[in-house]
Parts: sequence; C-alpha cells; structure tokens
Amino acid sequence: MLELYLFVNPLGTHCMRCEDDVLKLENELDGQIAYQFVPLLNMQTINNTLESHKLNLHDLTVRNNVSDTIFQIIMDYKAALFQGRKRGRSFLVNLQRLLVRNKLDYSRELGEEVAQEVKLDLEMFGEDRRSKLALQSFHDDQKMANEMGVHQPSSAVVFDTRNDSNGLLINNFDYYTLLDLYQKHGLNISDSVQSFAASLPNNHQPNLHVL
Repeated sequence: MLELYLFVNPLGTHCMRCEDDVLKLENELDGQIAYQFVPLLNMQTINNTLESHKLNLHDLTVRNNVSDTIFQIIMDYKAALFQGRKRGRSFLVNLQRLLVRNKLDYSRELGEEVAQEVKLDLEMFGEDRRSKLALQSFHDDQKMANEMGVHQPSSAVVFDTRNDSNGLLINNFDYYTLLDLYQKHGLNISDSVQSFAASLPNNHQPNLHVL
C-alpha cells in the first residue's frame, strides 16, 4: 500500500488540481493508497498566493493579511479533521472551491457555512478551530514538512509500506507521475526512482528525490 502526504496551500489553484489527482488515484488504485492533505504555511506559500492574486509582494500589510487568512483556514481545516479525516477533507475541498474557484473572501462565517454543509458538529467545530490542540497540530505539520525537506506547496511525499525506510519526495506532484511509478515499477522506491525518471519525456520531468 502507498502512504501519501500531499502538502498544500489552501488558497492554491495548482494545489486543488493536485488534490483532485489524489482522489483520482484513490479510485484507480482501488484501496491501495492512504493519503493526507497537509496544509503548508511558509514564505513560499505566501508568495505563491500573492502572485496568483496579483497582489503586491512588498506590501507588508497585504502579506500579513494573506498569512493570517491562510492560517485561519488551516485552523478551520484542523478543527474539521478532529471530526473525522473524511469530513475534514470534504471541508477543505468545499471551502477551497468557494475561495479559489468562486473567488469568495474567507470569513469565519463562511467557514461555519461549509462546516454545516459537510455535517460537522458546529459547536465542537467552533471550539476546536481556536483550540491549543489545533494549533499544536498545525505546528506538527510544519515540523514534518521541514523534516521531509518540503518547502513548496504541491509537493508529495510517498512511502511504500512494504519498504517504509525510504520515502519519495515529488515536487510539482501530478496524477500521471505517481500512477506510472506505481504501475511500471511497483513503487519499490529505493530501486525504481532513477529508472522511472529517465523513462519520462523531457516535458514531464518531476523533481524526484529519495528521502
């Protein structure tokens, strides 16, 4: 079985496509993949958001507002996860569609509306979104990203549970990269990464690295 951690910017268009790719993989591999969407908040995430929304990268007030917004979305997502991983992912995906595709502005009220849509306990959600436990979970995610060498959103780290001593870091993750790796090489990570990378066409070269 594959164990996949997809590191995402909650306000990133590309990250939404990556999430859709993971959901497609789940169907394609028929129960052979376990996955988590891990929110990432760092300078790269903030810069990517500023650039995608055509905001001034050098305006400190704008930069702080973007950072605060991403942080609040992550805290909401963490609160949703406390009520089940499936509901948490549904919350994130539904909120992203409103923010990224429909271009709505984030607000605490919007988060509550989405929480209600995915049938979360609203009282529990309200308590958890500002809890120390959610904050600790956020810090744990950022620590894990640093330990895995993840610095940019849309990166995935994949483990093969048959050989969990090695992990594969894929920057610019997409559906075809991981599916081909699995189907052609059985995802024996330590043996197959270099041969897989060499087999790809020049216009489809992901950044692959064995951890």
